[in-house]
Amino acid sequence: MAAAPQQAAPQVPKKKFFTVKTLLIILIILLFLTGLGVGGYMYLKASLAGANKAGPDPEKLVTFSMGSLLVNLADAGGSNFMRLTPVLEYEANKENKKLGEELSKNKVVLQDCIIRVIRKKKLADVQPPDSIDKVAAELKDEINKNLHYGQIHRVYFSEYLTQ
Repeated sequence: MAAAPQQAAPQVPKKKFFTVKTLLIILIILLFLTGLGVGGYMYLKASLAGANKAGPDPEKLVTFSMGSLLVNLADAGGSNFMRLTPVLEYEANKENKKLGEELSKNKVVLQDCIIRVIRKKKLADVQPPDSIDKVAAELKDEINKNLHYGQIHRVYFSEYLTQ
């Protein structure tokens, strides 16, 4: 038997996987992913820094009592009144360095500010249990408008009576 002549298989050129085009696409994808990673890291870092700055340092908090105040309420007849002792809380830091002096010096002005806010309230506005937080927030905003050397953080009441 004679051997059959072998036919040569057609030569198919092999494709190179790492062509210049493929390398450029991979490089662009890597740069894009790196940019996303760096951007995400910076955003997360900034948001965490903002979260840490949300409140004052509890160890630096100072309170200032405004004294007991007796205020007539805005109800008809004038027979309702409120007795309260607001206590202002602020952080003793660089920004509030002169705030303690300002509170002492302007205590009468701030008491007048508090009286004016409370004087506009009716008994129904100050008597329910959830009204304490609303009154405290309103007093805080009004007092902060009158301060020049810092801001108070919170208003507490050591006495809060209505009749």
